[in-house]
Amino acid sequence: MEEYLFWVVALALAMMRPLGILLILPLFTARSLGSSLLRNGLVVAIALPMTPMFFSSPLIHSSSIMLWCSIIMIELLIGIIIGFFAALPFWAIDMAGFLIDTLRGATMATLLNPTMGMQSSIFGILFTQILSVLFLISGGFNQLLLVLYGSYKILPTGQGITLSDAFFTFIRVQWKLMFELCLTFALPALLVMLLTDLALGLINRSAQQLNVFFLAMPIKSAMALFLLLIGLPLAFHHYLSQVNHIEKEMSVLIQSLDPFRNRSSLCEAKAPGAQQPSLP
Repeated sequence: MEEYLFWVVALALAMMRPLGILLILPLFTARSLGSSLLRNGLVVAIALPMTPMFFSSPLIHSSSIMLWCSIIMIELLIGIIIGFFAALPFWAIDMAGFLIDTLRGATMATLLNPTMGMQSSIFGILFTQILSVLFLISGGFNQLLLVLYGSYKILPTGQGITLSDAFFTFIRVQWKLMFELCLTFALPALLVMLLTDLALGLINRSAQQLNVFFLAMPIKSAMALFLLLIGLPLAFHHYLSQVNHIEKEMSVLIQSLDPFRNRSSLCEAKAPGAQQPSLP
């Protein structure tokens, strides 16, 4: 009976990192899946392959409450960090849809986005639904699982983490990339609607009887929809290539959290024989 209890404890520890990821990743939140039961079942399925590793660890035999609390918090934090960066493409595509709807004057038609779990624009809902399907069928979820399982090799349970300069550099680079993804995806439609506004402004100068305000919204909506129908496959192809780049860079994120790696690099930088950078 005691052995079964240790297996349950090992499974509970193995669930912490997957749970942290699925708490943040919009595609697998409880609201997106429909219930917390489905989300928790997926967490158990992801954690099962790692359960024997936790069962053979001496940590499950510890009786220290403080040690257990610290391990659970660190495991959840690692999962939340991975899930945060994995969710950046979804937030960027939702921002792009909201930006297009703002410029065409359709921000009042906001609906509940089941993927994001919040109010979103019409194009934002469309783009996030398409990206969710492409994320699953193009191997994005498999790539995320590789990152998760590889994190146990770089950051074993009970080792701890450190927020180094490399970690904050990674945050800055990926945060910049999120806005770049948003703008590059929405830029063609934004340029077309801007040219439409300029054309309607010139028409209003010559024919002031026309109510350009009421004409602008359907014309800009039609132009944006026509351009998206033509360029959507190319836009998503470029977007997915950038998303795959983010998933590949996740290993850099995990390495930046490794305290021993950061400590060794710091010692090498402070070594007497280390070469100092020359000033220009």
